[in-house]
Amino acid sequence: MRPYSVCVASGKGGTGKTTVAVSLALALAEGPGDLQFLDCDVEAPDAALFLRPNIENTSEVTLPVPSIDEERCTGCGECAEACQFNALTIISGKVLNFRKLCHSCGGCALVCPADAVEEDWNRIGTVESGSVGTVSFLSGKLDIGEPKATPLVRKLKSLARPGAVTVLDSPPGTGCPVVETVKDCDYCILVTEPTPFGLYDLDLMVKVLELLGIASGIVINRDDGESRIIDDYALRRDIPVLMRIPLSREIARSLSQGVSLVDSDDMWKSEFLNLADKVRLRT
Repeated sequence: MRPYSVCVASGKGGTGKTTVAVSLALALAEGPGDLQFLDCDVEAPDAALFLRPNIENTSEVTLPVPSIDEERCTGCGECAEACQFNALTIISGKVLNFRKLCHSCGGCALVCPADAVEEDWNRIGTVESGSVGTVSFLSGKLDIGEPKATPLVRKLKSLARPGAVTVLDSPPGTGCPVVETVKDCDYCILVTEPTPFGLYDLDLMVKVLELLGIASGIVINRDDGESRIIDDYALRRDIPVLMRIPLSREIARSLSQGVSLVDSDDMWKSEFLNLADKVRLRT
């Protein structure tokens, strides 16, 4: 199988993004080739609830942050002046260091005339790696209280193996962690629901992908068979509707029990293999 990467994303949370990503990976796992799954929703990684991977390794992810040597520091304020994120400030000649605001640029150390800025390390989360049968599994977990998810997503993607078919489960929304996840992907599946809120957030994500130059298709989840709000939008924007998942109490019950669509009914395995074929033709 020719390697490609497909990201499953949505403009908002709760649309069924992880449901689609997990089921797509499980369907592809039935075929030949090297496959890996990346759970990039590092603030709420829940793909493991459905995949139940065997975790083989957990590693910490850290970022460099400044540590001030008070004996060398003269209180000149050069470091605070250079910091664009207000992570350093001077009060009564003393440096206050707000490590959570630091973006690890290293500018403070470069401008300090007294060489009083040293490098320390701040843990932001962990990366777990393992497998689900023949599928490689990677997941990031942002530590509670840490504000910056993007570096953890970047680290997670750096561990992905080149040459494998890769399914990425994106964070919700359209912020920096999402952009970090979807960039460089060959294709993006956008999961939405036929509501005004679903349409609004879908449009935001479509615009992000247009700026990044990434092709996309739509999966309509909780389709009631009546609303045309997403279909009309897709027609106007010339974006294909790749799949429909009906509004179903049975589906909701299975998902609430941690059972993926593919595992709940063989019919869905065929549907997601068909989805994979549509994606492959567009990459």
